[in-house]
Amino acid sequence: VSTQSTGNHPNARDAEVLSTMTVFINKLSYHITPEVPKIFNAVFECTLEMIKGNFEDFPEHRTNFYLLLEAINNQCFPALLQIPADKFKLVMDSIVWAFKHTMRNVADTGLMIVLTMLQNLDSKDVAQSFYQTYFLNILQHIFSVVTDSTNAAQLANQTKVLAFMFSLVEQKKITVNLCANPADYPGVTDNEAFVKCYTQDLLKKAFPNLQDMQVTVFVDGMFALNQDTAAFREHLRDFIVQIKECAGEDLSDLYLQERQAQLKEAAQTKLKYQMTVPGILNPHEVTEDMSENI
Repeated sequence: VSTQSTGNHPNARDAEVLSTMTVFINKLSYHITPEVPKIFNAVFECTLEMIKGNFEDFPEHRTNFYLLLEAINNQCFPALLQIPADKFKLVMDSIVWAFKHTMRNVADTGLMIVLTMLQNLDSKDVAQSFYQTYFLNILQHIFSVVTDSTNAAQLANQTKVLAFMFSLVEQKKITVNLCANPADYPGVTDNEAFVKCYTQDLLKKAFPNLQDMQVTVFVDGMFALNQDTAAFREHLRDFIVQIKECAGEDLSDLYLQERQAQLKEAAQTKLKYQMTVPGILNPHEVTEDMSENI
């Protein structure tokens, strides 16, 4: 079935092929790892060609493509380490492409893929080579979406990725030198000092209206708070508020995700109360899903 994807016209390719492959991988787990290269050859590049032109075309293929990549990353991670370097770069490029999406489900899937990948790499021999090639690139792109007002809904998962990345540096799990041009950073002798300088330079160039002290305090906080997700998220959000205030932008979307969670919790609390009082709810209105969610 999957071989039909490469030969067919894009409009004739069935998104269910991708979801079927995802089901196989999630069901068979690591047992299907040897077959992952065949799956890649059959569906990866041809689907990527369909969706890489913009953020809207082929939404079902787009969603299923990233769910498949997530399944491979979660269940068959060693297979990703065996593919050729040029194809692995395509994987990384597609992940970055995912968390830049305005489609929330795709962006969240992309962020969780990169987080799980970093976690999976933690004890692998190839980790240092990966960090040297991709760490700064991921960091740069994460900051680009964190500070983009169209991606505010993904703040929770953006927080998880950034906190983990800064903890890797702080805990000295990255032993390879991340600084490609030491002459540009005189006096910097370790990765923690370099990442601080690199991040400060990155943010100062992107937001020249911010004061140097604002950027310095923010970056110091990324190291100080990376073990406390809630505090890290608030620190990140405070910095985004400063950026938006300088640009005169609306701040309301920064709290939308928490507001949605509060409303959902309130609705569940209300339903739980109504179900304890006879006569308030029609028994036919209470579905099995409603009962499970309270």
